[in-house]
Amino acid sequence: MNRYFLPFVLMPALLLPVSVVSGDDDVKASANISIGAGQDLWAGQQITLYLDLKTTGFSFSNTRFNLPEVKDGFLMQTDTTTIKLTEKTNGQDWQVVRYPLAFYPQQSGILEIPPVNVRFSTSSGYGREEKDFEFQTNPMELSVKSPPGVKPGELVITTSSFQLDYNWQPETGAAKVGDAVTLTVKRSAGDISAMLLPPLPVFRTDGLAAYPQSPLVQDRTDRGDLTGERSDSITWVVEKPGTYEVPGIRFQWWDPVRSELKQQVVPGLSMDIMQAGNDTPDSANGASERQRWTILKPLLLVLTAGLLAVTGWLRFSKKPGAQTADNERAAFGKLKVACKTNSTAQAHAAIHSWISFLPIKPPGNPQTTTLKMLGNAIGDNRLEKELIRLEEALVLFDSNWQGKRLLALLQDARDEINRQDPATPHTQLLPLNP
Repeated sequence: MNRYFLPFVLMPALLLPVSVVSGDDDVKASANISIGAGQDLWAGQQITLYLDLKTTGFSFSNTRFNLPEVKDGFLMQTDTTTIKLTEKTNGQDWQVVRYPLAFYPQQSGILEIPPVNVRFSTSSGYGREEKDFEFQTNPMELSVKSPPGVKPGELVITTSSFQLDYNWQPETGAAKVGDAVTLTVKRSAGDISAMLLPPLPVFRTDGLAAYPQSPLVQDRTDRGDLTGERSDSITWVVEKPGTYEVPGIRFQWWDPVRSELKQQVVPGLSMDIMQAGNDTPDSANGASERQRWTILKPLLLVLTAGLLAVTGWLRFSKKPGAQTADNERAAFGKLKVACKTNSTAQAHAAIHSWISFLPIKPPGNPQTTTLKMLGNAIGDNRLEKELIRLEEALVLFDSNWQGKRLLALLQDARDEINRQDPATPHTQLLPLNP
């Protein structure tokens, strides 16, 4: 981008259009990306961008566009709603189809939106021959602020509507060896996708085993208004007598309407565990093991069922290429979030969801898992080993698992598969309904 125009691009108070125009005297077309005027841009906020497709012709058809990956942020289409507009430029009438896009910056500073590839067809009138157009918008730079009071490196969401509910079961710390206590936290935030709500921190200490459960994550859209909802649960099993202090959890969010950094604390729990008079160490350990197995057994069954379901899906499902492209991109986006937040359960589920949209042939050996299929498809032993580490961390509830290395290897695998099969979803432009 020309450096002389940089100061204007970085001013969020202005409308920021980036457009390309093409055509002849018969029919003209253009595409531009812009952001609404008069708004501050905050880290952790949903920022609405507008992709406008324009023509002097009669109608739009065969519309496709490809959303790029953004460093330190997520760019996505939260729904397929479009807005139809008309405008007059130099005495000529233009038809406009507007696609609202949601951008979620994860860091403050200068963030760049890479070019968006756009294709569509239009004609000069009813029954006339259609003309194809292809554009690439120029990159856009946004100046994103960090909410006052947020320390460097801290996660924060920006929303004017945040609700938090929690529940301890049992509500008091009265317990004995072999008992379990569970904390459930439910969060909802307006104008935020649920996948951006961070997971709960897991407190671990000797004698108190922690078992985080798979979160329930969903997005609800009502007339264009997005609400993200997430529910997390952690169960602690008492393995031996002692005094335990499960610390409280602080949640913070920035309210851009009131310009306030708000917080809410889920209180911790104190437990003073005494050895039961009739319990021997062996019986206490036995109770602990039974409690552990009671929790692990359903999780392992769900994990096994998930593997079988995904394998069956890979063998028998067939999807149209354009729909597959949309699903593959969305699935990989969720996989990136799970790896970046070091969530083993989300990463494991997201990998299987993403694999189902890849052009990988079913394995000839029925003992080959879908995870090994991905490593075999690109011939990378490092990826297979990293995937095995993820499975082990999931079963053993290892909170120290880091998803950075796995994400890098999966990105390499994705690029390699695209090179082997140039018709894969990653290289296709998405069909949409204008």
